[in-house]
Amino acid sequence: MLKGKNVIVILILVFISRLAPGQGCSDAGACSIGSLDHQEGEKEAPKIKLSFEQSLGSGEKFIFISQSSLTLEHRIFKNTSYIVRVPFIFISGNLGNSTGIGDVMISVVQQVLQTDQSQLGFLAGTKLRSNNSDFSFGGNPLPMAYQTSLGTYDIIGGVQYIWKTWNFYLAYQHPFGSNRNQYLNSPNETDPNKLYYESAYLNRGDDIAFRLQKNFKLKKEQALQTGFLSIYRIQKSQIIKNDQKVILDGTSGLTLNLYLTYIKKLKGNAVLYLTAAAPVIDRTYRADGLTRNFVISLRFTQMW
Repeated sequence: MLKGKNVIVILILVFISRLAPGQGCSDAGACSIGSLDHQEGEKEAPKIKLSFEQSLGSGEKFIFISQSSLTLEHRIFKNTSYIVRVPFIFISGNLGNSTGIGDVMISVVQQVLQTDQSQLGFLAGTKLRSNNSDFSFGGNPLPMAYQTSLGTYDIIGGVQYIWKTWNFYLAYQHPFGSNRNQYLNSPNETDPNKLYYESAYLNRGDDIAFRLQKNFKLKKEQALQTGFLSIYRIQKSQIIKNDQKVILDGTSGLTLNLYLTYIKKLKGNAVLYLTAAAPVIDRTYRADGLTRNFVISLRFTQMW
């Protein structure tokens, strides 16, 4: 029989799933490039962390998105670590499918304060494009929703402060130039389910990301993390259409996501994470293809 906190976990998961209005996560990398993973009472981070994460999600027009990621975190000095994250992505929908290596993210985290109950750290990183976002299917260009890369080189800077069970994270992301996507809606297409956001030679705006998270300890080395992630796109994005630059209204503004993570410590310094996330607010025009109705992910981390 379900009791106490087990019931609370299920209720929160159901609540999150009901909030999803078919809009998007819109994280271009600022929130997933790397962060401090502090456990209360921990005085020193592990030397090496190796993580495998499998996530499943529903995107624009309810396309299916599977992402498998391998992340290495290595503490090279007492307060300095580097993080490398490599994803492999498979996408399938009514326009076709695509598969390949996603954008590689590399970051360096420098801790400047570390006590039993708090941490302060700074992050600097980059997102390296794995391709030009120009995949096609059956000879037809695919929109950004089907691309495995955003097609740009980005830089990311962030700061994170952790106090007891509270986690605060603020980051800024800037992309350089445009990608080489070629998708525009065909004037002959009348099926609205096959009309996606236009994204030819997309030039994205900058992002400011803020995350607030609260940790809850459970019995038997279990825990919950819940919070919100907000991403604000500062400038409007633009594309090239009929050899002219077109500024896309509705591409700037706020995205707000809610998430819940269940954590279970395993034997041998291993940890299991199960996360469910969904949006409650998003921009009206999402040419970057980052739309998610919901995401469920399972991550396994081994530490040495």
